[in-house]
Amino acid sequence: MRRRRQGMGRALGSGKWLEGYVLLLLSKNPSHGYDLTHSMQDFDVNFSGIGQMGTLYRLLRQMEDEGLVVSTWHTQSKGAARRVYKITALGEDYLQNYVKQLKELKKRIDEFIDFYDKSFS
Repeated sequence: MRRRRQGMGRALGSGKWLEGYVLLLLSKNPSHGYDLTHSMQDFDVNFSGIGQMGTLYRLLRQMEDEGLVVSTWHTQSKGAARRVYKITALGEDYLQNYVKQLKELKKRIDEFIDFYDKSFS
C-alpha cells in the first residue's frame, strides 16, 4: 500500500475531484461502481460510455492500492457478482483533509473576488 501525500497542490491542482466525489459517496454507504455513477449525477458528474466507466474502475483500483478503499465481491441471487467498495479509515482521513483544503481554497477565492469587487466596482 502506497502512502499518499496530502498537500494542497496534489489534491486540488491535479484533477482529484472525481476521487473526492467517490470518497464522499462511499463515506455514506458502501457501493459498487455502477451505483456510484448514478449517485455522482447529483454533482453533475455524468458517466456515459465504456471509456468513462473504465476511468472510474481504474480510479477505484488505484484508490484500493493506496488503501483509501477496500472491496469485496458480493453475489446476488440474480445476475453477476459485483465488487462493492467501502471507504477505509485512511480514506476517511484523506476525505477530511481534502474538504479542509477545499474550504481553504474557497476562502482564498472569496477573498480574491471581494478584493476584485472592491477594486473595480
